[in-house]
Amino acid sequence: MASLVESEIAQTMQALSHRDTVLAQDVITKDGEVNELQRSIRSHCIALMALQAPVARDLRELVTVQLVINELERMGDHAVSISKQSMRLREHEPLTQVNDLVEMAKIVREQVRDCIQAFVDVNVRLARDVCAKDDEVDHYYRDILGQLVQLMSTEPSKVAPATSLLFVAHDLERIGDRVTNIGEDVIYMVTGEIEELN
Repeated sequence: MASLVESEIAQTMQALSHRDTVLAQDVITKDGEVNELQRSIRSHCIALMALQAPVARDLRELVTVQLVINELERMGDHAVSISKQSMRLREHEPLTQVNDLVEMAKIVREQVRDCIQAFVDVNVRLARDVCAKDDEVDHYYRDILGQLVQLMSTEPSKVAPATSLLFVAHDLERIGDRVTNIGEDVIYMVTGEIEELN
């Protein structure tokens, strides 16, 4: 499921940067696979809880799995949202901020990969490191936001495409936030403690 979501993020950004509406539509269509995996994993977790009555660490692990799949499903929804914006942008001349968004997305994809690795390896240190990296994503977000607001105030003809890119930046920033949530979930799974890392 995580691999599919990471692929969705990569493809949606490729669709955005190459103005590829066919690829954008493909991302939208394939999101159903992520949703189906979420349903399947959730059903399996519920069945295990009902039949095995897990306690302590085992129960926390099953709860964490459900938290993680919810975050992954929402990340897929954000990728779909970016694809929808890229389809709207085909009617406009490209803006240079797309390049910054592509760089921001590279960090976000790395975060997704690392947070899932932290979950698989039960690695609290990696979970914390991934969450700390969210500051870099937030810095990109603020910078791109400032650029786009400035552009809209000086060039009214660019308001529509700049608004679409604002939504893209927001979606990427939210994926980063969801990565942080998974990092916090990993720490909960291991320690039983609820922490807010960012």
